[in-house]
Amino acid sequence: LLDTPEACQDLMDHAAPPGYFSKLRHMHNEDFLWRYNINLARQVAMGSQLRLRFEQEAKLLRKFVAQVARRDQRIQARESEIKNLEALLETEAGMKRAAEEKSAGLSQELERMRVQFSKLQVSNERLSQQVDALQQQVSGEETLKAAFETTSDNKTRWVIGHRLRLAMMKCAESLEMRQAFADVVSVGIAKGMSEGLKHGVEHRHAQRTDDTGEDAPQFIRDLRPSSSQLSIPIYPEVCDPQNPWACKEEIKLTDAIAANISCAEQKKRSRIGLALLLVDAAMQTKSDDA
Repeated sequence: LLDTPEACQDLMDHAAPPGYFSKLRHMHNEDFLWRYNINLARQVAMGSQLRLRFEQEAKLLRKFVAQVARRDQRIQARESEIKNLEALLETEAGMKRAAEEKSAGLSQELERMRVQFSKLQVSNERLSQQVDALQQQVSGEETLKAAFETTSDNKTRWVIGHRLRLAMMKCAESLEMRQAFADVVSVGIAKGMSEGLKHGVEHRHAQRTDDTGEDAPQFIRDLRPSSSQLSIPIYPEVCDPQNPWACKEEIKLTDAIAANISCAEQKKRSRIGLALLLVDAAMQTKSDDA
């Protein structure tokens, strides 16, 4: 930059002190040239130093500008990161507030559940006491029921036996009661005979598939008909007024004979049982009176 003549002339014009050239005018040529060369060398050295300093300052300036640019970029990146962190911080703050609110709600819910659990414990204890009391009451009632049933059965049997003995005593003392008792017994015997006759007929009919006539009486054998061919009518207990001679059914004579024999045996056993019952009732009555 200072190698051109215009630059050197301009530098000399501006860098030379006042009165410099007037002093050179009175010098000899050798002194002038020597002085001029010295000044020129100084000026060139000064220019080189200035140029180096300028270039160094320019490099420093460019470096500083680059550093400033990098710092600006870092600052912008930091600012962007700060903004992101602020947004994240706000989000976390919102989440924290929501979590605190939720925690407060859960704390209230936990406290309410604790209170409810305490109430349930008290209720459970009370119900357990009631259950224990009811179990004791039920066990006591079951024991009382068993004792009452035993006592009731004994009393019932005693009352039935006592009333039966009283009835037998009244029957033994009263003619009307005897007659009524005899009628009842007769009706029972007649019903038993009727049922026994029916069952006997069915039984004999099932057993006898081949009638040889050996079981028939002699007067029937003399007539020479087969007993399996003879039949007798069975009339109902209550006659029909319009048709009094209407029979209910007809059965074989052999079956009727067998049924009558069976009914006679049943009647005999019934009379024996009734007599034993009367004797037992009389004995019980005497023992109670004693």
